[in-house]
Amino acid sequence: MFNLLLFMYVLGISLLVSLLMTPLMKRIALRFKILSRPGRRRVHTRSVPYLGGVSIYSAFVISILFIFYIAPQLNADFMYKLKGLLLGGTFIVVLGLWDDVKNMKPLIKFIGQIVVALILFSYGFRIELLTNPFLNSEIHLPSYLSILITVIWVVGLINAMNLIDGLDGLAAGIASIVSGSLIFVALFLHNDTTVLLLIALLGSTLGFLRYNFYPAQIFMGDAGSMFIGLILASVALIGSQYKSATAAVLLVPITALAIPISDTFMAVIRRMLKRSSIFTADKKHIHHRLLSTGLEQKQIVLFMYLVTLYLGIFAFLFVLIPEKYALILLVLLGLGLFMGSRIIGFIERRARIIHRLELKKRKEEI
Repeated sequence: MFNLLLFMYVLGISLLVSLLMTPLMKRIALRFKILSRPGRRRVHTRSVPYLGGVSIYSAFVISILFIFYIAPQLNADFMYKLKGLLLGGTFIVVLGLWDDVKNMKPLIKFIGQIVVALILFSYGFRIELLTNPFLNSEIHLPSYLSILITVIWVVGLINAMNLIDGLDGLAAGIASIVSGSLIFVALFLHNDTTVLLLIALLGSTLGFLRYNFYPAQIFMGDAGSMFIGLILASVALIGSQYKSATAAVLLVPITALAIPISDTFMAVIRRMLKRSSIFTADKKHIHHRLLSTGLEQKQIVLFMYLVTLYLGIFAFLFVLIPEKYALILLVLLGLGLFMGSRIIGFIERRARIIHRLELKKRKEEI
């Protein structure tokens, strides 16, 4: 059994390492000109150094290695899975750094993400059963279906965090809030191993956020966003903490991460309807749409923080209510997200009309 002191140690180490490593990575990025330069799809108007993801990764890994050192008596299965998580995390960070520096082809990056998901699966991070709320029974998945759903979950969440990383402090802030929300869920369910991983991620992202909040001094890049997505995907699979409390093993993290997940889902649907590659980049993500309404970056980020916090509280309800009501709660959540999307669309159209009227008025005055 873990204790509060160990949790505080892990949080303190990850936070401190992140605070110290981030400015160092900034100097290295500037020295070697590893920069995110302004472009058509990018919001920033000045070059900003990358490599923030390395500081997040370093802080997380160092705090996890501390766990290995301070508590060698940990459950052997958990220690084995930790090794797999560090291996997969290292692979995804190297993949992200390659993309940040060399700008690899999307298909190659996608294949690399699948490889990482398979690495995790081989180390026991698996979706092997789901709970049926109507028959009060468990559905055991065959091996091929378990592999498929696990890969979709891991790759999907990696890309969800990658795509939401479009404004200063957005991905890091959302990751911090989601980590904090899931920590409370894991504590309530007495899943201390999950708490340790989430606390390590929380400290790593909070320390980085100190330098990434608007106006950002450094970006996390694909290395950071994909690593965060990998860790958040993994914590849902490391144990069965949600199995007995919800209608499906992934409902709690899905709810807490509803913003990046729904944004990614809509991006895939949007590109399929246009008959273009799902890897084709665009400026139709939720943060881009909110920018088109005239809101400022800082306002949008803070608004999305509040929505994520609300979703985190909403997720906690899944462990409090009976399983038979979980589907109803999920439907209500889906309706809320749909209504929010429609409201944003209405505001977008109104902003465009006002903009056109202002342009017409200026032309008439000339």
